[in-house]
Amino acid sequence: MSPFDMAGKAVLVAGGAGYLGRPVCAALREAGADIWIADRDARRLAEAGAALASRAGPGAVETLPLEMDSEVSILECVAACGPLHGLVNATAASSNAHYAALTADAFDRTNRVNLTGTFLLARAAGEAMRGGGAMVLYGSMYGLVSPRPKNYPAPMPPNPLDYGANKAGISQMARWLAAHYGPRGIRVNAVAPGPFPPQAVQDAHPEFIANLERDTMLGRMGRQHETAGAVLFLLSEAASYVTGQTLGIDGGWTSW
Repeated sequence: MSPFDMAGKAVLVAGGAGYLGRPVCAALREAGADIWIADRDARRLAEAGAALASRAGPGAVETLPLEMDSEVSILECVAACGPLHGLVNATAASSNAHYAALTADAFDRTNRVNLTGTFLLARAAGEAMRGGGAMVLYGSMYGLVSPRPKNYPAPMPPNPLDYGANKAGISQMARWLAAHYGPRGIRVNAVAPGPFPPQAVQDAHPEFIANLERDTMLGRMGRQHETAGAVLFLLSEAASYVTGQTLGIDGGWTSW
């Protein structure tokens, strides 16, 4: 049996209808997992569910609504899944604000989704994992290093403080949860993607994209599917002795 085989294992992918979440769901589908796709955007969720169900794979595909700023929504989502083997949290929020314009309310809203929401989701999923399991939380390169303001042509704001501080918290949360759940055979890790702007952003901001490409060792942007393999690895038995880690997927950005 392949160490990457996920047959018979149920995985909840929060943010699974998003830009990076959809390839994760596809990789898990191909590995045989039963997949619960959860997202806040109903139209996008329906499209992602239909597209994934049309792909070859033995596992089931289900969709669920999820609002990461709502404890009720989070608990209902996890309860609807039943017993779980895996959790992927690929959700994110950001103020996208300049530092001088960042309000306390906007900072708190980002915290609510990225930190409080992740805490609630991980705790509920941990309770749904009866015989061990694995969690993968999405952090960011900007949870590990600071954005370079010169990379952002005016009037574009640099990646905002609230986002980076929250993503740094995700790495610490992965370490804390790994220690807490280790005795139950549940592994918890994070991934820290580098520059993965959607095509629309690349088309609209060529100077910005060129600046980001220059700061990677590979000299290019991350492609949409390129976090999926790392997530599959961390969820699978191929990573059976890996926990409490943050794996950079950044083209070498944080290794200069």
